[in-house]
Amino acid sequence: MQVQYIIVGQGIAGTLFSYHCWRQGISFVMIDQERRARKASTVAGAVLNPVNVNKWSLVNDYDYYISHALASYKGLEETLNIPLVETMPLLVFHQEEAKKQLFEKQLTACPQYIRPADATEHIVVKRYFKDVTDIANVSPVYKIHASVLLSSWAGFLKDKGLLIEKYFDIHACKIEENGVYYETIQAEKIIFCEGAEAIHNPLFHKIPFNQNRGDALLISIPGLSTQYIYQGNVRLVPIEKDLFWCGGNHQWQFDNLLPDEVWRRQTESALRQWLTIPFKVEDHLVGQRPTTAGQFFVVGTHPLWPMVAILNGLGTKGFLWGPALSLELLQRLDHPQSTPIKNNIRLERLLS
Repeated sequence: MQVQYIIVGQGIAGTLFSYHCWRQGISFVMIDQERRARKASTVAGAVLNPVNVNKWSLVNDYDYYISHALASYKGLEETLNIPLVETMPLLVFHQEEAKKQLFEKQLTACPQYIRPADATEHIVVKRYFKDVTDIANVSPVYKIHASVLLSSWAGFLKDKGLLIEKYFDIHACKIEENGVYYETIQAEKIIFCEGAEAIHNPLFHKIPFNQNRGDALLISIPGLSTQYIYQGNVRLVPIEKDLFWCGGNHQWQFDNLLPDEVWRRQTESALRQWLTIPFKVEDHLVGQRPTTAGQFFVVGTHPLWPMVAILNGLGTKGFLWGPALSLELLQRLDHPQSTPIKNNIRLERLLS
């Protein structure tokens, strides 16, 4: 098989990069081991939110990233003929007086996105939650159906013979001046979208990746309105009728990817104190996130091997950043002297 690109990994980074390749008529093959239960993309809440509600500040370059994101996810909707994007307000519970005061101070900073909840929203919230005082509304906020996107895109690629579901052995990959060779595949370039597996990739061993795992619960809450995303000490994101994603946490020190039962009990306790209606935990998900010190993403070509590229370190904003970064990486692969990618770790400094 001869293609332009080998893409390693079909998390959100690999999915978006391969989608843009498909749209632009670039030949590729995707290699990904069937381990989706441990991918950070499958455990993410996948919410595109314009505001950092801890500081009540606008996400850097949000308008730039959201325009690319909506165009990409709408394009994927058309390609796969399934709904993937849903607009819903985020209701944030002011559980600390200091956070409420900060919100009121920042109202004039980004009025297009934040406002106090209205009377109707207060009525809805007081029906389902305890001790409700003040609530903020953040909108528009977009929810991406992450698991549906990843599984549907995998099926799309398989139908076209573009997905090889097996472990990628980096030691069997030959990188030469005239291209990349892996088993029976010859390619011009290889793009690593491995997520947390990049920590073990010898080509990128100097990049300061941090191990970071996260847990999330899938919770059945019959009766709770699915018109909103709710955020207090935990976040509740509607998945389908009565089912909500609940998360999440960050653990920097860990020995395995088994469910954290202590975190689960603490989360269930917090929900019992927060909700007025009963709930049931349906599943406990765990994923390992690719992050770097300072939460910088890692996107670009290797300084020693220009036929090797990486798209990684997207972290908790991967669903927002990924579409624009995928396109920027494609542009740099075609035009190496193009404008550097914003907010990126300089691979030349780290790897040369």
